[in-house]
Amino acid sequence: MRTLETTHFQDAEKYAAYLKTPLGRLRTELAWENLRRFLGEKAQGRRVLDLGGGTGSISLRLAQMGFEVVLLDSSEEMLGLARREAEACGVGERISFVHGDASRIEDFFAAESFDVVVCHNLLEYVADPGAIAGKIAQLLRRDGAVSILVRNRAGEVLKAAIKSEDLAVAKTARTAETVVDSLYGKPLRVFEPEAVVNLLGRAGLDAFLQRGVRVFADYREPKNLEGEAGYQKMLELELMLGARREFAGIARYTQLIARPRSGLARKEDAR
Repeated sequence: MRTLETTHFQDAEKYAAYLKTPLGRLRTELAWENLRRFLGEKAQGRRVLDLGGGTGSISLRLAQMGFEVVLLDSSEEMLGLARREAEACGVGERISFVHGDASRIEDFFAAESFDVVVCHNLLEYVADPGAIAGKIAQLLRRDGAVSILVRNRAGEVLKAAIKSEDLAVAKTARTAETVVDSLYGKPLRVFEPEAVVNLLGRAGLDAFLQRGVRVFADYREPKNLEGEAGYQKMLELELMLGARREFAGIARYTQLIARPRSGLARKEDAR
């Protein structure tokens, strides 16, 4: 089955360049820091699936921590970039690269194959997000966990209201199922956090941690995003705000970490 994912990310170089911009870098590093804090230091013998991991920005970090990583993506071009970067960083042996479609992951892996699944910026593009969540649940071991990152509807509404000269765009975004991706100019799905929690719940996954990713950076002047010192201050503030419910609700992205219902889930409300 051909998904939205397979039709969007054909220009891997363009995507890789975006990830080096301050906003692209922030998206990766904020989501990574939230995940890293949850994972802790116990990497030895643990296996991770980076589902739709693209150019491998998260896979590389996981491998550097000592995890055994499988990176699956539908773009051979993306995988090629990820493989070259892994080799350059000296972690190529810790990452397996699989070319495949997320809708068929059961064809590649047996049930309960992974301790962690990373699914960042994938559900926006697949034909059936609920089906993907169900497949992820099957792949997780009993005490495993999944990190989900999706585009947040409220963040799209706020961005349109602040940056668009046509306020009708913000009104439309409030109820639209999709918005136009500024990088590729194609539609992508947007989510409300509670809807993602429910989607995961129907798959047998209990979300116990919620974070907002990119609360305010999108509204800064470009000149204020330049320079490493300024970037680090922004990263620190974003991490603090994204951990608070009132700010997480308006972030551009929502990150949820969930565990199988039968696992050793630690019940925490999103904060």
